[in-house]
Amino acid sequence: MIKLARRPRRAVRGLLATAAVLCMIAPRGWAHHSFSMFDTTKIVTISGTVQAYVWRMPHTWLQIAVPTKNGLQSWGFECHAPTLIERKGWTRNSLKPGDKITLRMHPVRDGSREGSVIDVKLPDGTSLWNADTVTSP
Repeated sequence: MIKLARRPRRAVRGLLATAAVLCMIAPRGWAHHSFSMFDTTKIVTISGTVQAYVWRMPHTWLQIAVPTKNGLQSWGFECHAPTLIERKGWTRNSLKPGDKITLRMHPVRDGSREGSVIDVKLPDGTSLWNADTVTSP
């Protein structure tokens, strides 16, 4: 009779441990967004100077200063995860503040100065590919 009582306890402990692990992992998935915020039917080309380049999970981020008639505007861009774009030739040192670049992007739907990077043309003419929404060159 004692053996029967221990088996259900082990099963309950196992279920509780599994549930605890799932609860720790799940918030990352809940916090992530879809690509619906970007208008993938539009492709915009923009040139500017790199202000910041952040090589971090879950996305690599790029901020550039874009010259306009009224001065410089700061634009922010999202790339895929470092582990994905690294396979396409990107490194944590691909861009640095002061680099003059041209990029193609899908703008956000709300019209703010943000977008999802398709590709970036570096000062030396090299292109770095990011998007899966457009066929690579």
